[in-house]
Amino acid sequence: MEDILDTTQLALNWDAETHKWALYTSSRAPDYNANTAYSSTNEISGTGYTAGGQVVTGTAFSRPGAGVSKYSTDAVQWASSTLSGVRYVDMYADALAGDNLMIGIDLGTGYNTNDGTLLITPHSNGLMTIDWTP
Repeated sequence: MEDILDTTQLALNWDAETHKWALYTSSRAPDYNANTAYSSTNEISGTGYTAGGQVVTGTAFSRPGAGVSKYSTDAVQWASSTLSGVRYVDMYADALAGDNLMIGIDLGTGYNTNDGTLLITPHSNGLMTIDWTP
């Protein structure tokens, strides 16, 4: 399964460091069944943020236990930013023609910065952990 989730079997390379994190306002109301690609609709704008988002770094698949796969990345930050109402974060495959959505995160509330840093740190269990054991 891990080979399927990296470049061995599919065009989507989860380990690539060309993917991007894009930020959205609470107006986005994502429907991840219907919306499967990056969209600029309701994307955040403000000082320190570039439309399309920021490049993902530190991508890694690991096997923390028998039958378990974990996917994680480095933390991402928008330093010296002034942003209002950041509610959703999408990770998408910028290098693919379709800008395919990979992960969607609902922060649960709107976050603001005022010439500060918006820092998103993945959990120690990763962004995605899959237990393949029956």
